Amino acid sequence: MASPLGEWVLRANIMQCEDAVLGRIHFLESGELVYLTTAGDLLGRGIGQWIEGIEGIKGSGSVAFQLDIFQYEATSKKHVQTEPHRFRGFGKLPEGKAAWVGEWQYLVFQQPPRVVGRFHACRSTPTLAMPMLSQKPLEELPSKMKTAMTSKLEKLSETFPMMQPSWVPHHLPGKIQDVHYVRNFLEPKQVEEFERIIEKTCDWERMNTRDTQEFGSSGQCPCGRSLIKAALPAWQSTMVDALCTLGAFHPVLFPPNSVRLNAYKPGQGIHPHLDGPVYFPRAAIVSLGSHCIFDLYPRTGDDEKQGFTWDRDKEVPAAPEMPPGTKPQLSLLLEPGSLLILSGDAFTHHRHGIKASEEDEITPQVKNAKDIGLSIGDSLRRGRRVSLTIRHLLPRCNCSPVF
Repeated sequence: MASPLGEWVLRANIMQCEDAVLGRIHFLESGELVYLTTAGDLLGRGIGQWIEGIEGIKGSGSVAFQLDIFQYEATSKKHVQTEPHRFRGFGKLPEGKAAWVGEWQYLVFQQPPRVVGRFHACRSTPTLAMPMLSQKPLEELPSKMKTAMTSKLEKLSETFPMMQPSWVPHHLPGKIQDVHYVRNFLEPKQVEEFERIIEKTCDWERMNTRDTQEFGSSGQCPCGRSLIKAALPAWQSTMVDALCTLGAFHPVLFPPNSVRLNAYKPGQGIHPHLDGPVYFPRAAIVSLGSHCIFDLYPRTGDDEKQGFTWDRDKEVPAAPEMPPGTKPQLSLLLEPGSLLILSGDAFTHHRHGIKASEEDEITPQVKNAKDIGLSIGDSLRRGRRVSLTIRHLLPRCNCSPVF
């Protein structure tokens, strides 16, 4: 019987868009899939699972596969989606032929699958020639086979990471969506060890608002469009791997590749800002040293006007001014050893900042004050605080073979 093992060139359409998915797909013996986009200026990748026909059910040669795909335009100034697009393909692999076609479905979370077109696949060649688009009617798989394969793929599918039950207790409900806070992400001894390593090894860039140093992908690529992939220090890689294992970043992405350390003296803070579309819309912030109050501001409606420029005066990414007198919509007291994750709406549309103050006052906006045993009107003096902002910087070129 023909086997799908190996590399194929895949093209699939979504409604009237013929090459919505266009790239190389690898069928592995483990039942896993890896997909790499090769469509012009599109960048992206995907992972998934594949299965062959169920034994004892009519439909020999049937293959089904499911892919979670992230892809985006390298020149786009818009944020990518928070979760991947999920697709499913059904087809019958012809005996002795190097090309096949099948049904292509689009899967939306908690909604029935939608047939949006067909896929075409041919064996990969050095020239990566695309398969011809066949207009012949698809060979229908027996309904019993299709149902059985669907059931098996659904059992193999995993819930998108931040929707997993383990994250539910850490989600902060409210008008600002997609905020998670973990009080004791690091144990006190781990906090002390990270502080020791930082003080011993960091070469700070001195700024008016803070001291800072960036690790990982920060050097400019020779092509000028992106940054060069660079390894993180071992002590940071350990933390990044832990976050990936816990599902803080989606497995379709490569692990986070950028860690920004910021050190604040009492009286220093950071101007309200958005991190911008150069990053996957999720940031994990680990706090060390002193506490601080972290503020999230209301949507202003001008978030799409933000580009890739830097505001030298405020020392944050440039953006239009907020309306005068804008107050935080949500505040959190970040404790030493805590983990804050901003995703989706919170990352994309709500500016975040830390007021330049030597003392923090507990206001009604401080969402977690009661959990920590504090009351409105209480005040806390700040000490020196160090934060690690962990993100996935999206590549803007294909120069690095792995990013």
